[in-house]
Parts: sequence; C-alpha cells; structure tokens
Amino acid sequence: MDNLLTLTHATERDIDLLLVEELKCSPHFVRWIIQKIAAKPVATTDFTSCEIIHSKRRMHNRREIDICVVLKAPSNLPVYILIENKLDTAEQFEQADSYRAESKLLVSNGTASIVLTALVCPSAYARQQSIFADKFDATISYEDIAEYFLKRSREPGELGARLLHRHEMIQQATSKSRRGYQAVPLPIIEQFNARYIALARENYPALIPGPSMLKEGRPGESKSMIFAAQVLPTWDFLPQMRIVHQLREANANINFYTWGDHFTALAAIVASDLSGTRYRPIPTLNKRANGKSGLMIVAQTPLIDNQSGFDTQVEAILTGIRTTDGLRAWIWSHRDEIERWASVVAKETRTSDGS
Repeated sequence: MDNLLTLTHATERDIDLLLVEELKCSPHFVRWIIQKIAAKPVATTDFTSCEIIHSKRRMHNRREIDICVVLKAPSNLPVYILIENKLDTAEQFEQADSYRAESKLLVSNGTASIVLTALVCPSAYARQQSIFADKFDATISYEDIAEYFLKRSREPGELGARLLHRHEMIQQATSKSRRGYQAVPLPIIEQFNARYIALARENYPALIPGPSMLKEGRPGESKSMIFAAQVLPTWDFLPQMRIVHQLREANANINFYTWGDHFTALAAIVASDLSGTRYRPIPTLNKRANGKSGLMIVAQTPLIDNQSGFDTQVEAILTGIRTTDGLRAWIWSHRDEIERWASVVAKETRTSDGS
C-alpha cells in the first residue's frame, strides 16, 4: 500500500515527540544514542530500566530540558542524558551553558553518577551554530538519525513501515531547515481564528487583532495570536514590543525586544515589581531582532488546540484572552516601574559601549 506523507512539514515539536517515543519503546535506539554520545563505550547491559521525560523542568531554573533520559542500574546512581533538539530556532540566552550547569548539579548533589548532554539537529545547523553545538558533549545529526531509521526499516511488516515513516519525517524536517516550506492553510484553523477574533472583540475590545491574526490562509503551525501594536503604549523609553496569546505554549506575554540582553541587571528589579502578580520575567531569543534576546513578561494560560473544537474550549479560550488583556492593562498602569527598567537598560548599554 503506497501512501503519501500526510504532514505538510515536520516541526521541531514533531521531532521531539518522535524521539521520545523511540527512546521509550526501543532499547535498540537507546543503545544507539548512548554510543553516539559517550566518549568511550558504555555497557548498556548494566542498566535495568530507562525513564524518558519530555520538557523536564531543570533544578532551580524555569527553563526546560527537551528530553531527559534516566538510565538506572541496581549497583550505582543513574546515568542521565540531557538532549536539546534544534531544527531551526537559534540558541536562547545562555541555553547551552544552563545544560552544563544542570549536569554538574545532578552529579554534585548525588542524583546522577554521570550526566551526558547532546544536541540533536540538522548537520547544517551544527555548522552554522558551532559555538553553541560545541558546548554539548556530542552532536547527533538529523541525517544520522534518518540513516538509522532507514537501515532498520528493512525489518519486515509493520515495524519496517513505521521506521521508514520516521526516516521520511526526519528527512522532511531537514529539508524544511535547509529550504523552508510552503505554508498550507487549514480550514479548521481559519474557522477557529474567526471565532477567536469575534470572541475577543466582543469581550475585550481594547485587544485589537494584529495583521497576522487577520491574514487569510494561516498555516497549520500558526499557534499564536499577535495583537496590534497600538494595543501597547508608545512611551519614548520603550523598545519595540508585542503582546501575544500563545495557544500551544499556554501563556500570554509581552515581549520587550532586546531587553533580555540585560536580564542579569534587570532580574531583581523586575521580579520585585512583579511580586504579588501572576506574572514572571523570562529572557528569550527574539529572531526578528537580529538574534537579540527579548524580555518577556509571562502569564500562564490554559493549553488550547486550534485544530480541535472551539465550543469545547471556549472557556479556556476566554480565560486566555482575559489574561492577555490583563497584561495589556497592567503595562498601561505601571509606567513608572517600566521606565525604571528602561533606565537600567540605558545604563547597561552605556557601560557596554564604554561611554
């Protein structure tokens, strides 16, 4: 039976879940990954169980590890493998360094006997981001994983077909990274967006839909509602900003572009000003600002699937819109605090410029 690959393209999240499933279900794949990462051969027969954790929160850190593999042995502490998967997104602020810090902490506090870190990415990505890649113990290329699946797809029957499908997915992701892709609009998302916009306009008219929300033919991976620039203030001390409701990431946030570059200096004052609120500050990479880091003020919202029924999620959707509007109202009523943040950024900028 011949079937076309049904995905419009494979995303980074797709590869995350593919790797999690393979690590959980295939001891053969776990052994292959270990031998790719370890500097010297590891006797995998010594391990009695393998635990796989996706998006694991790090110790003393709000960031998450993409995939954590815990290999347990009866006679010793577990071996941990921390995996970062990158398709085409750039490094977040000190991301690789925090993997290394987590590794040291897991060993020093007696949680693990050995911790290995790996970057999984297309080979072209590893070349372009070589400084980032070199901070991990090993880099495993998408191409190597695709070849692994292809070789094992010679297994007969359903197993072979599944492994061949995995090979095609990895190839598709690599191709997306190399050449980009053609966005494929989905009618169900068009319908979801129209109802979302109507709900926001009816209940929170100050949240004006942005151009991307009103654009027809949004592709299947569109998971963010980015509101119009005029929703936010234009005080002269502010950088470029945006306010967004992220459906899949389950948050609403305001992003102050480039201010994340000064997060170390800002962290204490911002945390103090946000004390008692539901908001938290996070530095994040802003790909639209020449790779500079943004400062996000984030509030948690319910997880929403824009390819699922609108009516069954309407309360969660309304909660997310309400939370986003709360962020909008907060910034307008806290000019003094935000101007104080701006003064810290200005001072740090002058210091870095040597003036």
